[in-house]
Amino acid sequence: MESGGGGLLGRLGEKVLTWVAAGLLLVLAVAVYRMDAGTRGAILGGIGRTILWVVVAAALPWVTRLFVTRLLEIGSNWAGAILIAVLTLINAGLGLILMGGWPSGGWAWLASLAALAVVGTYNYLVAEYLAERAGG
Repeated sequence: MESGGGGLLGRLGEKVLTWVAAGLLLVLAVAVYRMDAGTRGAILGGIGRTILWVVVAAALPWVTRLFVTRLLEIGSNWAGAILIAVLTLINAGLGLILMGGWPSGGWAWLASLAALAVVGTYNYLVAEYLAERAGG
């Protein structure tokens, strides 16, 4: 059995960071609550669309379990690369639909590209895991 390192100071640091994060979330919630209805609706709508995108992006590569054995029979790395590219393009398309179009501004582009990089990495890791489980 492994024990967590860090001792008393490590646990105290975790507790302090947890309370700081909870306090910041509370301040953010109050700030959003005090905004006018239009701004609050836009922020909450954006959060809802983001959560929907994350859920779909997390579930999508697991669907490949249905045909990963067939891809392994092909025996080519190109099949896996195309699978990951298609999954990432589907996620990009869904993101564009949920955002309502192309990102507007440098920070929006940066956030979108970072999200696609994370999703592409996740797709790769899930595909690798499923290939190992299928005997590949």
